[in-house]
Amino acid sequence: MIGKIIGVLITGGVGTIIAVMGWLIWKKEKLSLMHDYHVNKVSAENKTAFCRLSGIGLIVIGIGLLISAVVLFVTDSAYSFLCFAVCFVVGLAMLITAGAKYNR
Repeated sequence: MIGKIIGVLITGGVGTIIAVMGWLIWKKEKLSLMHDYHVNKVSAENKTAFCRLSGIGLIVIGIGLLISAVVLFVTDSAYSFLCFAVCFVVGLAMLITAGAKYNR
């Protein structure tokens, strides 16, 4: 039981941190949270669009972890991993799209 609670807290905590980082990148345009080579070729006019797409991608991954933590707590099954996997693939696709489109 203690292991389950620790797993839920860690998963939920990491999900919260990633979602907050995504919000900061999206709304506050804090590109300093990303590594330099991810943003070094983003032009000033594309900065807002890049931040929006990258931030939402991170938020999707963070929400996937939060949903996974809730499902893990309620059901204690492998379905929690499915929630995370789907959100991770969608969020990662958004991050790759943002990098390919705006960091050229």
